[in-house]
Amino acid sequence: MQKLYKILWSLAILLIIVTTVIFSFGFILVVVAVASLFGIYRYFFMKKKSREFETRPYTHGEVIDLQAEVIHETIQARKPDEFK
Repeated sequence: MQKLYKILWSLAILLIIVTTVIFSFGFILVVVAVASLFGIYRYFFMKKKSREFETRPYTHGEVIDLQAEVIHETIQARKPDEFK
């Protein structure tokens, strides 16, 4: 009888260990799936958001080095006729 109890306790402990490993593996898979779906969602959301600002120049931090004369000429060219 003693040997039977030992076998049953060993099987119970083994079952607990196997269940824990399977649950942990499943939990990791769920977390990875949610993280990747969130990444895909952010990618498409940011892509959609960037279309709204397509008409506004220099929204991504570009640095443009222009000479002062070019800037002055551009400002004068864009003024309405009544302000020239």
